[in-house]
Amino acid sequence: MKKGQSLPSVLNQPSSTLDYMIFSDEAYFYLTLPVNKQNNRIWSKESPLNGVEKPLRDEKIMVWCAISVKRVFGPFFFSDYVNSRNYLEMLKTFFRPKILNTAEYKKYHFQQDGARPHTATAVQTWLTSRFGPKFITKEKWPPRSPDLNPCDFFLWGYLKARVYNPLPKTLEELKANIEREIKNISIAALKSTFLNFKKRCEFCLTADGGHLEVE
Repeated sequence: MKKGQSLPSVLNQPSSTLDYMIFSDEAYFYLTLPVNKQNNRIWSKESPLNGVEKPLRDEKIMVWCAISVKRVFGPFFFSDYVNSRNYLEMLKTFFRPKILNTAEYKKYHFQQDGARPHTATAVQTWLTSRFGPKFITKEKWPPRSPDLNPCDFFLWGYLKARVYNPLPKTLEELKANIEREIKNISIAALKSTFLNFKKRCEFCLTADGGHLEVE
């Protein structure tokens, strides 16, 4: 299925709907600062013996967040790999209460990608029972679309550029840095991100689901 074929069902809504869209995703954060090999160049006639040290098995955490034009819901830290069971439990005990604490909770639309824990029948059924037609099901959201999800094209890159300053020594320090930087995200940055989302969708429709070149 091309991206452009399923987007109209998502975007064929009143313009105010964008104010009540929630996009969600998970990402790994590693304890060690990522090494960009492109920043290390050695010009030599012989193979250099220099190297960059890094842990054999770097510690990491799985982080879930949801983003709207007004706030970031999260972070939630998974202690284990994500499956349909613990993902659904997170939705019930962490995400849903945060939604209910907002004055506009009945207006929200909710999106998630096509990862296997998300598409489990129990998860799809529960989200449909809570959001009704405002749940963007796996049939409505175009597959393999990181260029459309604000978590992918904004949130994760924004956080990973900041959470390693100061450099965390433990996973608890890394979690604290993530929580700090999420609190520092301004409403202006969120609004700009969602305007970018709208522009990306328009590009996608114009390209009929083909290759995109967006800033």
